[in-house]
Amino acid sequence: MITVNINRETLDLNQNESLTLGQAIELIESEGTQPNEVVTAITIGKEKFNLESLGELVDEDIDNLGSPLIEIKNNYEIAFEALTDSNGYIDTIAAKITEVVGYYSENDVDMANTHFSELIDLVDLFIQLISKVHRTVKTYNPDFFKSNDTIRNLEIHLLSILKALIPAKEKNDIIMLSDLLEYELADNLAQWKIKAIPLMLESKID
Repeated sequence: MITVNINRETLDLNQNESLTLGQAIELIESEGTQPNEVVTAITIGKEKFNLESLGELVDEDIDNLGSPLIEIKNNYEIAFEALTDSNGYIDTIAAKITEVVGYYSENDVDMANTHFSELIDLVDLFIQLISKVHRTVKTYNPDFFKSNDTIRNLEIHLLSILKALIPAKEKNDIIMLSDLLEYELADNLAQWKIKAIPLMLESKID
């Protein structure tokens, strides 16, 4: 029998054969968690790893790792952690906007285009993240959002900005691109920090 610690509680895995850490994680997620829960981190000794940073440790026999602590969280907890990190992500996008607009103002079109593509990728990831977070927190507290369209309006506005950027980019309209980025997109992202993210944080049910 193999024993692991999950969120400070002990779980016995009824296995006659040895297990690698990766196999143990798969077994726990299939048999030891609720449908809305996932393994998010592993603490080995005094060092904490997220799943992406485990590297070759996933192939290590779990018996050789000194009773690792496996951390499980539900999607609601993960959503609020993502919200907490969102302000920093928005700051990263804002810095990229400043870079792109700066290159356009210097007429360095090649550098502007390179950083523009990176900017669009960042915004796309933000939209995916914030949409998923919004759906999750709204599911747990629907009444809180029933009469508030702040987030929906900001999502619509953000998508409309991205839509407007496409023809401006195709026409190489630097003035239009700069205005859309420096004013429209930057302001929309600021509103997420000022209004939408605090609103979702306020909706949390303890």
